[in-house]
Amino acid sequence: MSTVALHQKYRPQTIAELVGQPYIKTALTNAVKYLQIAPAYLFTGSRGTGKTSTARIFAKSLNCLNTKKPTDQPCGICQSCRSIETSNSLDVSEIDAASNNGVDDARALIERSTLAPVAGRYRIFILDECHCLTGNAFNALLKCIEEPPPHVVFILCTTELHKVLPTIVSRCQVFNFRTLSVQAIVQHLGIVADAESISIDEEALTAIARLSDGGLRDALQLLGQVSLLDEDITANHVMEIAGGVTQTELMSILQAISTNNTFNLLQVARVLVDSGKTPKLILSNLLQTYRDLLIIKSAPKEQSLLTGCISYAQLKVLANHWNFETLNLSLAELQKAENYLRYTVNAAVWLEVCLLNLIPSLLAVSATKMLTVKPVNDKGHDSNLLPAVAANTANLAQIWQQVMDTAKPSNQKLLAHANLVKLQDDKAILEVTPAYLNKFESSKEAIAKMLQRATQSQQPMTVLIKTANKSSNGRVKA
Repeated sequence: MSTVALHQKYRPQTIAELVGQPYIKTALTNAVKYLQIAPAYLFTGSRGTGKTSTARIFAKSLNCLNTKKPTDQPCGICQSCRSIETSNSLDVSEIDAASNNGVDDARALIERSTLAPVAGRYRIFILDECHCLTGNAFNALLKCIEEPPPHVVFILCTTELHKVLPTIVSRCQVFNFRTLSVQAIVQHLGIVADAESISIDEEALTAIARLSDGGLRDALQLLGQVSLLDEDITANHVMEIAGGVTQTELMSILQAISTNNTFNLLQVARVLVDSGKTPKLILSNLLQTYRDLLIIKSAPKEQSLLTGCISYAQLKVLANHWNFETLNLSLAELQKAENYLRYTVNAAVWLEVCLLNLIPSLLAVSATKMLTVKPVNDKGHDSNLLPAVAANTANLAQIWQQVMDTAKPSNQKLLAHANLVKLQDDKAILEVTPAYLNKFESSKEAIAKMLQRATQSQQPMTVLIKTANKSSNGRVKA
C-alpha cells in the first residue's frame, strides 16, 4: 500500500491555505476576485516556500468549472481541479525548464499557446525553475510573454531570480515568496502532528523549524522522518536524525568549559568527532549557543531571538557562569577558529585547541595581555596602540618574520631586504636596503595589508619607508 509524503498530503488547496505569505494571498485573491489577471507572473523565493503550489492553486482558481467566472475558492472536485492536482490537465501545462531549456522547446511552447483551451477558461503554462532556460530560449519567449493570446497565462517559478533576464522580469508581475518564520512553521507542524497523531514536544518542533531554514517543505519532510521512530520525539531525536549536535552534547561541552575541566572537554570533543560530527559543525553550533547566551545576558525576556537548540531555561542557568565580556571574547575566539578551519589539515586538533581557549581562565589571561601591554614612545608616553597590535609589538622582528612567512615565495626575497623598526597606532616604519627602495615604495599598500593581518588590527595600516645601511652579510642593519 503506497503512502503519501506529508508535504504532498498537506499541500495547500486554496489561496487562503497558503502559510506565511499574507501579502501574496491578498494580492492573488483580489486579482481573481476583480478579474485583473496579468498575462505573466513570476514567483521567486527560497526552496519550499510555496511557489509551485501557489501556481497550481492559481491555475485551479482560474479554471474551476463549478463557477461561471474565476474564483478564489476552487471546488477541488470538478474535472478541471482534479486534473490540475494530478498534473493531467490539457489546459494547464507544467514544464520543467531544467530539461526543456532550449530555443526549440520555447518555440514549441509558443505554438501551443495559440491553441484554445479544451475545457477551462485559460491555457496556463507553469515553467518551474525557469532560470534554467538558455538566453536564446528567454529571448524567443519575450514577445509571447509580453503580449500572449487573451486566453493564455504564464506562471514562471524560480529560486534564482538573478539568473532570469531583466527583460523577462519586467514583463511579469513579480511575487517574492519570503522564508517562513520559526513561529509560522511550528504552528503548521503542530497542526500536522495532531492530524497524524505524531507524539512530539514543542522543543522538537522548534528544532525542526530552525533546521529547515524557512522552508515548509523541508520541515514537513523532517517531521515525517522523525515520526518513524515510534516514540515520543524530543529535540535530541531531531538533531540526531538531522546530523546535528544535540542539546545534551552541547551541554556537556559548555559544562566542561564553565568548570575548567580540560579532560572532560577534550574527551567530549573526541567522542563527537569519532561519531561523525565535523569540527566545523561543532563550532557552528557552539557559535550559535554563545550568541544565545549573549542575548540572555543583554535581553533576558527576548526568547523569540534565540536560534540554538538549547532550551531557554537551560540557557538561563548557563548564563550565570559567565559575564558579558567573557561571552564576547568567546564569540570572537569561535569566529577566528571557524576561519582557520578552512585552511587547516588537522581540523580535529584545531577544534580541541579552540575549545581549550574558551576556558574562562585562559580567556582572562588573553584579555589581560591585550589590555595591559602599553608600549611607550621615545618620549616615555603611552603610545595608545590597538590592543591586537599592542600584544604583538614586544618583538617587531617576530612580526616581520610572520609577514614573510605568509607572503608568496616570490615576494619573500624582496621582504628579506627590510626590517620592521617601529609599529605605533596604525603606522609602521620599515628600514630597507637603498637598492630596493623603489620596489618597496611601489609595494607599500600590499605590505600594509600583510602587516594588518599579522597584527590582527581592525584599522588600515600606513607604511613608511626609509633607507638603511647593509651589514656585512647582506642583510639590513637595524
